[in-house]
Amino acid sequence: MRRSLWNMTKLGVLALAVTLPPSAIAVDKDPDAIYSQFDIFADVLAIVQNEYVEEVDTSSLIENALNGALHALDPHSTYVPPVTFTEQREAVRREYGGLGIEIQSEGGLVKVNYAIEDGPAYEAGIRSGDLITAVDGTDIRGKSLDEAVSGMRGLKGEPVTVTVLSPGKASRDIVVVRDTVRGRAIRHRVENGVGYVQIETFNNDKVTIDTQRALADLDKQLGKLDKLIIDLRGNRGGLLTESVSLSGLFLDGGEVLSARGRDASDNERYNAEAGELYPDAKIVILMSPGSASAAEIVAGALQDRGRAVVIGRRSFGKGSVQSVIPLGLEEGALRLTTQRYYTPSGQSIQGRGIHPDLFVSILEDTGEIRKRFREDSLRNFLINPDETDYEERYEDILYPPETFPKDEDFQLHKAVEVLKTSQYDRLIAAQEERY
Repeated sequence: MRRSLWNMTKLGVLALAVTLPPSAIAVDKDPDAIYSQFDIFADVLAIVQNEYVEEVDTSSLIENALNGALHALDPHSTYVPPVTFTEQREAVRREYGGLGIEIQSEGGLVKVNYAIEDGPAYEAGIRSGDLITAVDGTDIRGKSLDEAVSGMRGLKGEPVTVTVLSPGKASRDIVVVRDTVRGRAIRHRVENGVGYVQIETFNNDKVTIDTQRALADLDKQLGKLDKLIIDLRGNRGGLLTESVSLSGLFLDGGEVLSARGRDASDNERYNAEAGELYPDAKIVILMSPGSASAAEIVAGALQDRGRAVVIGRRSFGKGSVQSVIPLGLEEGALRLTTQRYYTPSGQSIQGRGIHPDLFVSILEDTGEIRKRFREDSLRNFLINPDETDYEERYEDILYPPETFPKDEDFQLHKAVEVLKTSQYDRLIAAQEERY
């Protein structure tokens, strides 16, 4: 019984091996050595199936074995089982069914805080500042936001009638056809006479377009957008294409990043398009340990190219590229690390992150650097070949003074201060010496 089970398992493992795309398999000088390792794996699996104290799920065991091997390489390489792979391909980014508005409660009324441009509510005539008093004839005044929102949700294509009260206008009923809309990734405002744009994620293919709209609005509000803060704190990254195109808004062509693989033939360079929008604007980028991947690409590009001063703390350090390799019908996929990201000056982001030009903490001084979770905290993280010291030093970090209000943002405060003083020019000059 055990021998027949061994043979079946061995055949299954070998079948799994040979279904990998030929380009994804490295050929060993001694192929027999590889197959002898498969023999050992099949032996172990067969014994576990037959002898373990409880019945085992063989497919789950093999999946975990594959991931164990891949995670020994680095924490981002992984096997994606068929069901998960299908779900991931079908999933949309930050999408939901609804009206395309953000609301808040104000004096017992539901106020539209933001209407997404090109969204169903916006196209129907609803704007920021409007009040919604009823949904499909049901009065929602005095109700919680959850109760108000529940009536607005529904299937794509279904109409809903909302009663809207706009400033200076009579109450009116507006029919909105529900649709699938993207949550906005961009928020902007004027902060102490300075333009401020917060980018929450790059996992949205309209990030660059939405940023352009925000910049145009700030330029209109200020008369001239000559000082800008780009807040990338907590931005975990997203689409590489968006990070490149967004960087291009502030660069007049030239390199944004390079991605380098095992062989020179795997190397790629990504360049910005010519024609930056606000060439005379001074720019500060806010970073945090939670800023990763695409966010680090933007910060690294603008820092290296002398277009922005980076303020905050060392970023996460996710500087590797994962390629998704489908394994065939009903076999899932392999997400494999195949390249590293490099900034225009040739610095690898991996494990090190982006170092601010001015280290500023948002939290109070405790007398030591707080431990932060970053890429180099992960087990088996991919080592950066640059062995120079990259850790933050306590004495380099500026902390909020004891008198600074607890409910205010010290990093944002310093960003405004830098933009309005000669410190900005000194920090830019120091960049030129480094890069």
